[in-house]
Amino acid sequence: MQNRNITLDAIRTLAIVLMVVFHFAYDLRFFGWVDWNVPNGKGWREFRYVILTLFFVSVGASLVLGNYRKFSLKMFLLRLFSIAFWAAVISLFTYYFFNANWIFFGVLHFIAVASVLCVPLIRKPILSLLLGFVAVTLFNIGLVSSKWPFNLISLSLPHSPNDYVAIFPWIGVVLFGIAIGHVLKSGFDPFAKWNIPNKLTLLGRHSLAVYILHQPIFFVLFGTIYWLSSSV
Repeated sequence: MQNRNITLDAIRTLAIVLMVVFHFAYDLRFFGWVDWNVPNGKGWREFRYVILTLFFVSVGASLVLGNYRKFSLKMFLLRLFSIAFWAAVISLFTYYFFNANWIFFGVLHFIAVASVLCVPLIRKPILSLLLGFVAVTLFNIGLVSSKWPFNLISLSLPHSPNDYVAIFPWIGVVLFGIAIGHVLKSGFDPFAKWNIPNKLTLLGRHSLAVYILHQPIFFVLFGTIYWLSSSV
């Protein structure tokens, strides 16, 4: 079993903590307790971009660290199936409860697609870096829409879906992560010398479980408080 890269675990932990804070603020607004414009208000939108950047860099780097020595198609497909399964659960749940804004392509959907698209490049850091710049540039100069390819599909998709993650430019960030992963696999791990306790990176090592569970927990907790306060 290969040693974990503490720096990557720390980045992923930071991403998951910031995401929980972001969704906590979103839920406070959802229940009407604050008037913050989450997620599209000034500052909140940029906060989300920081979180997504940390996550997707981690996705690319993890593809490298988990597969560069020996690529196991079975393990890759099992991981992919797990992500795709929970993405489908989130879509079904939000379609039922938030039909006008249901999540048809959120973070987990994107990670599943990006993993398939990027895994052929895990041993090609320079090409990944170049393609990453191409993806970001195509988006920034307006040659590729953030709605692509869904703007080409005649489906009744919501105009303002919750948690939407555009393939462009975010696929470029995953490709940057692959290049960073090659730096990390060479032994670059600056956080290792800090002797960070395992407990502080626990969330990052179990980020999928935290991602799946934290919102249901928040909704049960906040929903109970809202119901109790409304019935008084």
